[in-house]
Amino acid sequence: MILRLDPCGLICVLMIYGSVVYADYVVTIWMVMPVFGNSVWGAFHITLFNTLIFMTLFSHGRTMFTDPGIVPILKNKYVYTELISHLFYKIRAYTHWTMCTRCESFRPPRAHHCRVCRRCIRKMDHHCPWVNNCVGEFNQKFFLQFLFYVGLSIMILSWIYDDEFATTGLKGPFGENAHHAKVLHSIFLSMECAVFGMFVLAVSCDQLGAIFSEETAVEAAQRRTKQVYKRGSRKGRFALLREVCGGGSLYSWFIPCSSPPVSRDHCVDRRKLNHIDI
Repeated sequence: MILRLDPCGLICVLMIYGSVVYADYVVTIWMVMPVFGNSVWGAFHITLFNTLIFMTLFSHGRTMFTDPGIVPILKNKYVYTELISHLFYKIRAYTHWTMCTRCESFRPPRAHHCRVCRRCIRKMDHHCPWVNNCVGEFNQKFFLQFLFYVGLSIMILSWIYDDEFATTGLKGPFGENAHHAKVLHSIFLSMECAVFGMFVLAVSCDQLGAIFSEETAVEAAQRRTKQVYKRGSRKGRFALLREVCGGGSLYSWFIPCSSPPVSRDHCVDRRKLNHIDI
C-alpha cells in the first residue's frame, strides 16, 4: 500500500469524498425520505444508492493506495553505475529494457517516468490528481471500476430525482414547504452530476481508446512528437480488456478486490542475468 503526500492530489481526493457525502445526504434526506418514508421501497432506494457509493469509494481507494507498478531502484549507487550500466548493453538486445536517467532505475518496456511520483511506472497512462496516484499496470482495473460506479451512481441519482420531483415537488424531508432550500440542493447536485458526468464520459473514452489501441497516453504523446505511425492492435477488444481486468469471470471485473495479473512480457528471467559475464 502506498500514499502520495502530494498537496494537490490530497485536496482533489477530499473534494471527491466531500462531493460523494453531500450527494448521499441530499438523496437520502431530501429525496428518498419525503417520497417513501420508512417503507420497504424507501429502504431499497437508500440501500441501492449507498451500495453504489460504497463501491465508488472502495474502487477509488484501491486506485489510490495500490502500487501502480513502481519500478524498483537500486539502493547501492556503485552497483548502479558499474554493474547495471554494463548489464544494460548486454541484455537490451532481446529484452528492450531501458535505463531511466532521472530515478536511476532499470525499467521494463512501456515503463515511463512520472514527474509527480518521481519514479518510473510500468505501463503508465497518466498521473491523475483525483486519485492521487498514477494510473498504471497494477491499478488501471480499479480506475476503470471507479469510473463505472461513478457513472452508474449518476444514472441512479437522476432516476431517483425524477421520481421524487414528480411526487413531492418542493416539499422537505418531513413534508414541510422547503422551496428555497430544496432549490439550492437541486442546483448544487445538478452541477455536481454534470461535472462528474462529463469527467466520467471523457476519461472513460480515453481509457477504452488506450486499451483497445494498446497505447497509453504517454506513448501516444511520444508517438505524435516523433511523428511515427501507430499500427492497430492484432488482439481482439475482449482479449485486451481481459489483460487489464484479469483472467477471471466477467463478474470479477466489477469487484475491486483482485489485482490484474502481471504481464510476462515485461519481466526478465533472473537466470539470464546470472549468466552474463562482467
